[in-house]
Formats: sequence, C-alpha cells, structure tokens
Amino acid sequence: MTRNAALTPTLAPASGHDVGTRLRIRGRATGALVVTLFGTLWAVNGLLVSDAPAWRWVVLSVVATALAAHAIWLLRTTPRVDEATLPADLAARCQRGDRIFRWAVVGEGVGILLAVNVASNLGHPQWQPAAALLVVGLHFLPLASAFGYRPHIVTGLALCGWALAWPWLFTAGAMAPAGWLVAGAILMASAAASLRSVAR
Repeated sequence: MTRNAALTPTLAPASGHDVGTRLRIRGRATGALVVTLFGTLWAVNGLLVSDAPAWRWVVLSVVATALAAHAIWLLRTTPRVDEATLPADLAARCQRGDRIFRWAVVGEGVGILLAVNVASNLGHPQWQPAAALLVVGLHFLPLASAFGYRPHIVTGLALCGWALAWPWLFTAGAMAPAGWLVAGAILMASAAASLRSVAR
C-alpha cells in the first residue's frame, strides 16, 4: 500500500498548487487507517488477557471506529492524484518515499521474526511481545523521512522506550496487560495526531 492508495476510482489531474496537499492528506489518512488497525489489535490483546469489563471494549470500539471513519472520510473526499502527471521533483520525492516505505516494512517483518526467535532462544518467550514492539517502533524512524512527517520519530521512540521498559515495570513482566494496552494507545494517539495534522 502506498501513500496514494485509493478507496475511490476518481482521479484528478496533477496540476495546481493543491497537488502536494492532496498527496499529503491521502498519505496521512492511509497511514492513520493502518496504524489504527494495528493499535486496535494491540489493545484487543491487552483486553483479552486482562479479562476487561464491557465498558473498556466499548471505549476501544468507539475510539477505533472514530479514527477509522475520519481517515476513510478524508480518503473519499480528497481526489486522487494521477502520479503519471506529477511534476518531476514531486514524483522523485514520492518514488523515494515509496522505496523507503517498502524497505521499512520488509525490515519490520524480518526484524519481528528475528526478535521473537531471539527472545525464545534466550529462554524468555514471555519477552516476545516486547521484542516485537521494539521492532515496530524502530520501523517508524525511517518512515519519518519517507513521508516527510517528523512526528513518526516521536511515535517510534515512544514505542521503543515502552518496549524496553514494559517487562520491568509490572509483576507479570512482559505479559502484563498494561504493556499491550499502552502500545495500542501510543499507536492510536499517533493516528489521531496524523489526522489532526491534515484537519480541515
């Protein structure tokens, strides 16, 4: 999935000063949608292992739905840009960003596999969630350059810091429900900030 991914077939010619704005809105909305999905998955795991009351599920559902709905609305109301007609400098930046994005995603997948295996081979399989979260956080750092969005650095550092601290803060260690819940909260806060940055 690229920053110019579409939920609608409508194309708009890449002319005028709004081209960069449309690319930015669609890119951040797409990113927020993906981050909301993964933030929800982390939070759901936390709720499952904590036997959470119903109201917490309701809160999660409301927050996740609101973020996803906002992102989808932005994608549906912001015309796509025909990348074939982009100005040369903007097209080059988009291609560079897409290359960084692809390598970051590949690195994340490989890194998670390595991290969870290392944790298991060290005799601490309970560290696997925190090890995976550390890799997720690291993969946000190159995305800041890929998408020209510096707050991704904050998200990445917050996730890395939490991944390193989480196993030592709770009696249950890396299996503490709070670890999953805070990870989900960080990701959802990142999605909300991304959407806010292109608010109309």
